[in-house]
Amino acid sequence: MVYFTPPDKNDSFTRIVLDGDEYLFRFSYNYHGGFWTMGIYQNENTPIVAAIKILPTFPVNWYFRQYIELPKGILAVITKLEKIGRNDFANGNAQFVYATRDEVESFTGGTANA
Repeated sequence: MVYFTPPDKNDSFTRIVLDGDEYLFRFSYNYHGGFWTMGIYQNENTPIVAAIKILPTFPVNWYFRQYIELPKGILAVITKLEKIGRNDFANGNAQFVYATRDEVESFTGGTANA
């Protein structure tokens, strides 16, 4: 598993290596709605997927990971919180994790796409 924390900024791009490939992630905090979003970009102007609301109880990339050339594992947030606030990544109350497809299949008995 790969653990990472978004930068302590309202809007930022971060390069992250997953499954041996480099991806450009954009993390943005929406003050009006009180939530974080995530996107994966080819470059700072070309999104592959964008503005996905980050929820603490559901894999961030569940619906698009099997259709697009992106990491096939699961991106999720580890937290005990019901809602992730602006400072929760910075203060350690929430952290991103990436579980590879093999790790997911070992958990689910070989059903990473279920």
